[in-house]
Amino acid sequence: MKMEHWWFTAPLRLKSIFRRGRAEQELDEELQFHLEKKIEEGVAEGLAPEEARVRAIRAMGGLDQRKEEIRDARRIHWLTDFLDDVRYALRSLRRTPGLSALVVVTIALGIGMTATPFSMLDGLIFRPYPVPHPGNVVTLVSTSRDNAYDSFSYREYLDIRDHTKSYDGVVANAGLQSVGFASRPGETPQVRGGLLVSGNYFRVLGVEPTLGRGFRDEEDRVPGRDAVVVLAPDFWKREFAADPSVVGKMVRLNGVDFTVIGVAPESFPGMFIFMRPDFYVPFAMAGKFSTDPRKNFFVDRDDRELTVRGRLRAGTSLREARSELAVLARSFEREYPKASRERGAAVRTQFEMRTQDSDVNWKFGVIFTVLALAVLLVACTNAAGLLLSRARTRTREIAVRLAIGAGRFRLVRLLLTESLVLALLGGLGGIAVGYAGIAALDTFTIPTELPMKVPFHMDLRVMIASLVLAALSAIFCGLAPALQSTRTDLWKGLKSADGEEPGRARKRLWGRNALVVAQVAMSLMLLAASFLMFRGFRHSIGEGVDFARDAKDHVLMVRFDPRLVQYDTARTELFYKRLSERLREVPDVRGTAYTQNPPLGLDDFDRLAFVPEGFQMPRDRENFASMMDTVDDGFFETMGVPILRGRGFRTSDDTNSPRVAVVNEFFASHYWPNQNAIGKRFRLDRSDGAPVEIVGIAKAVKYRDSPVGKSIDFVYLPVAQHPSARLVLLVNAARDPLQMLEPVKEAVRALDPNMPLLETRTYGDLYRYSVVEGPGVAVKLVGTLGVVGLILAIAGLYGLVAYNVARRTREIGIRIAIGAKPVDVLRLVMSKGLLLVGIGAAIGLVMGIAVERLMNAMLFNAGGVDHLVYLVVVPAMVLVTMLAAYAPARKAAHIAPTLALRCE
Repeated sequence: MKMEHWWFTAPLRLKSIFRRGRAEQELDEELQFHLEKKIEEGVAEGLAPEEARVRAIRAMGGLDQRKEEIRDARRIHWLTDFLDDVRYALRSLRRTPGLSALVVVTIALGIGMTATPFSMLDGLIFRPYPVPHPGNVVTLVSTSRDNAYDSFSYREYLDIRDHTKSYDGVVANAGLQSVGFASRPGETPQVRGGLLVSGNYFRVLGVEPTLGRGFRDEEDRVPGRDAVVVLAPDFWKREFAADPSVVGKMVRLNGVDFTVIGVAPESFPGMFIFMRPDFYVPFAMAGKFSTDPRKNFFVDRDDRELTVRGRLRAGTSLREARSELAVLARSFEREYPKASRERGAAVRTQFEMRTQDSDVNWKFGVIFTVLALAVLLVACTNAAGLLLSRARTRTREIAVRLAIGAGRFRLVRLLLTESLVLALLGGLGGIAVGYAGIAALDTFTIPTELPMKVPFHMDLRVMIASLVLAALSAIFCGLAPALQSTRTDLWKGLKSADGEEPGRARKRLWGRNALVVAQVAMSLMLLAASFLMFRGFRHSIGEGVDFARDAKDHVLMVRFDPRLVQYDTARTELFYKRLSERLREVPDVRGTAYTQNPPLGLDDFDRLAFVPEGFQMPRDRENFASMMDTVDDGFFETMGVPILRGRGFRTSDDTNSPRVAVVNEFFASHYWPNQNAIGKRFRLDRSDGAPVEIVGIAKAVKYRDSPVGKSIDFVYLPVAQHPSARLVLLVNAARDPLQMLEPVKEAVRALDPNMPLLETRTYGDLYRYSVVEGPGVAVKLVGTLGVVGLILAIAGLYGLVAYNVARRTREIGIRIAIGAKPVDVLRLVMSKGLLLVGIGAAIGLVMGIAVERLMNAMLFNAGGVDHLVYLVVVPAMVLVTMLAAYAPARKAAHIAPTLALRCE
């Protein structure tokens, strides 16, 4: 059909949809007009009025037939038929409100249980970057033997930016870091999250500030010259009450005056998943935010702390971009062999960056989503069973429709429309359930000083996915009942008094049996998964946290960064020394210590490159890498970390003494197996680097950065030999650690009243997050899925046994009449339920073992089968489901024969 005709007939089509009654009236009037004209022509030719009418109707091909032809010519009959089916479906469902409500609630639970994990999976993996054309944005990574997703240095970024042609632009940013912020001179700095970015950051990403402007290229060329800052939208609202005149104002960051030049748009919360930057600063000001005084950000090629992204040029394939970057990486290795030895480079997509093997968050999301889909499948099978029960009562109705000429396809479409209405109502209810689940996740707080936000919310993507799942559920739930209903034998269907064809009862029962077996199997799998999750967390997190059981009740943590008040290295060391001395004189203080990042903390640990002496290095490796922390001489005693062999650090381990280190037991056994590692040495960075002697072996503890269930190497260095300005003060108190906060404040004020306390919390906060609340959220979510699946399975089994009893009421009455005892009837009915539960439990056991292997491979790094889980779950599942079957079975055992024999 030509486009002009579509435009010409569009008003009529719209009227036929939205004002159907008016359109039909106009059609009747038009046909009646033509009919009367033809009748008048016949009368004028001498025919009697009745004969003229008959001839006119014949000439028009029948009024009703002509109406159908005209409706078909509008090309919207499929839509009007669908709307008719929807209206009929609503009327039909109103006749069985209880069953309809039960189906809607069942599907709503299934959809809602799926919406919450899908929002997690979407936020962790699939949600695109909040920039225009996010599919063109890729991440460029440095690669080595130890890390396939490493960062680049500033000098490497400049080379990539200037020597690649596959991109419209290349941008970079450092990690989010704590920055002292003050909106006015003289204010005590408050900790906020700042992000160092390249000067072309906003331009290349296509982000236009709401107010002001972004950075100019020249503002990123001269180190320390242009102190400008762009505020994030939430920070602008929170700190400046969304004042539009903020552009041009001065703020202080780490004691330096910066000019606000713009405010990022609301649609751009940043490129991180969890972290939300408060403001953006160009690389030219990196000297004011450096966290490692031993590195020169602008010069050192091995100071790799930048995430580099590029926007692919139109027409450039991912393969071409990867080849170009690989060639450039080889040139780095030739020109800078010391800094780039055995290093490559790769281009990663968003999906690849968000599904790194070292990140367990997305793995949890995948497992939750798989289990949630199992709950949805249980809900669908339950709903299908209910619709099969409803189909039994409609056998005569379907037979009558077939007898008067309705096509089977037309009836299937009608019945599927009813299922679709139920599923969409369930989908809307599921969105409400999903909202509640996501709101519960939003209450989970992360104990950190940096701006972080749980990225799970019910956005348009999740709602569309929920409605799509609802539509698929309608097909799954309604197709089998619809097909079965339309295969009715007309003669038996019209003759049947109770609406059930005797010849089809057995086939229908087999279908319901299969649904119940599936429900029991998946519910057992879900319960097993929840127990496995609980035991897996208990086992993996229980390892290495013995020290925390005392520390969580007695240790106070206070973070400092004297650079915020312009302290140099000497003043910083003196401040920490005097503060520790003052606090040790406070009553009830059992010990104090300093660390860069306490165990179970949320900050990333530094990595130490080293070469162990006496260890045969592979030919293609220059060094190894291990996680490390900088601590003082009181750390091990204050935190309760045992020294297994050797000693901890002493005050004499300073810059004037030989370098020393304490390693954990895994480090010692890894590089010096079956040997005493005390007195062994390793060299920093390379084989001719500074030697470090191992003076102690500490018990391995749980580190926040380690994968769940994995043992890792760890090195402790003394703060005097490996200085850091940003440290955490640990105060071990004999009483409630929060009562030590005021003495700490007094000691700090006595030393410097302008020194800010960046972060103050008890160690119990970290312990609860890492050991209790974090795993607890996962266990509760999986447990909820298991409980919902169990409830649905119980309902399905109860419905099946009740249906079986109702179908066999006459038979049971005859058995009782000829002498069967109630216990015999009870055994007869229960045996059927027990058989189905047994089959479902066997299948569920196999599915549970498969899920256990998936969880062990992705999360807990464990092997084998946890027999205790199945020894608990399988009997419990059988017992609970048999109790569900007992109620209708007991009712059947007490059927009165006189009433049963009258049952048709």
